[in-house]
Amino acid sequence: MNATTAQIAPSAQPPVAPDDLVEVAPDILRLRLPLDEGIDHVNVYLVRDGASWLLFDTGVDSADARACWERLLTGPLSGGLSRIVVSHHHPDHLGLARWLHERTGAVVYLRPEERDSADQTALGTSQAMDACRAYFGLHGMDAGDAITITGDLLPRFMACDTQFRSRTLEHGEVLQVGRYRFDVLVQGGHSVAQFCLHEPTAGLLLTGDQLLERITPNLSLLPWGDRHPLRHYLASLEQIAALDLRCIMPAHHGVYAGGVARAHGLIRHHQRALERFRTRLQPGMKAMDVAIAVYGRRRNVLDRFLALTESLAHLQYLEEQSDIRQDADARWSPRHHSPTAATTPNT
Repeated sequence: MNATTAQIAPSAQPPVAPDDLVEVAPDILRLRLPLDEGIDHVNVYLVRDGASWLLFDTGVDSADARACWERLLTGPLSGGLSRIVVSHHHPDHLGLARWLHERTGAVVYLRPEERDSADQTALGTSQAMDACRAYFGLHGMDAGDAITITGDLLPRFMACDTQFRSRTLEHGEVLQVGRYRFDVLVQGGHSVAQFCLHEPTAGLLLTGDQLLERITPNLSLLPWGDRHPLRHYLASLEQIAALDLRCIMPAHHGVYAGGVARAHGLIRHHQRALERFRTRLQPGMKAMDVAIAVYGRRRNVLDRFLALTESLAHLQYLEEQSDIRQDADARWSPRHHSPTAATTPNT
């Protein structure tokens, strides 16, 4: 197989093993690192860059992940890291950036919008925590859940250390890495400005979380980050679908072919989701009411948080399309409904 014909079909993935390092295309290695919650792994990729390697994403900051990197950097990756491209600010992608930068001296590339989102996720002041809690309460979240999310979930488990120097890349910039010339894509939706790297000659796409084969990336409307997540995500999928894609290298599950079909499938998925939101919205609902109507009652606080923020992203999109409206109390209704006839549900 050479760089112009790299095609890897979907395959079942075995359980995560330490130092799970395999070649997935000429001069490109995939490393699977463990995660403790939800999906049990994250894929990061290494592209040969002369005598060293460019790393795409870093893994979550954990003792197991650091130990894995130490073994690799004194073994098969002893040439070291030259550059680190962090796709976006979520902890399984950004988490080890500072540590690896200090350990290897590699230059880190991270969009400033992503750095800002990481910093805001930390909720570093009481004012930020109170404002975030008020945001969730306004949209119908239970007060206890809001306290757990702002006091524990976001700052402890979803924030990352950003105290390191980094550079940025621009959409359309070309990144020469060994035999490959990657076009830089900056994509919104799942995160405010996520990097993807497209190699047009080989038809390769390093996607981060933007184009996953088995699951749909969460799209959240939060007090920070992407202000129009669904609109930007659909636009990114249209852009991706126009590319020559033969081998998709995602952050989760296996390397796969069929990226164009997957992009179109995700567009259809969100079109169907929007129709569910239209049909299940009743006058005067809070966003949490709508989330329950669409997704059902979720059993844990993380799932309730994700259901609410994803619902807000879809409701906002429908509002932009003039299908529904939101009043001053953050209650949603069909656009044609008269507010004087509204029946306000209990929240």
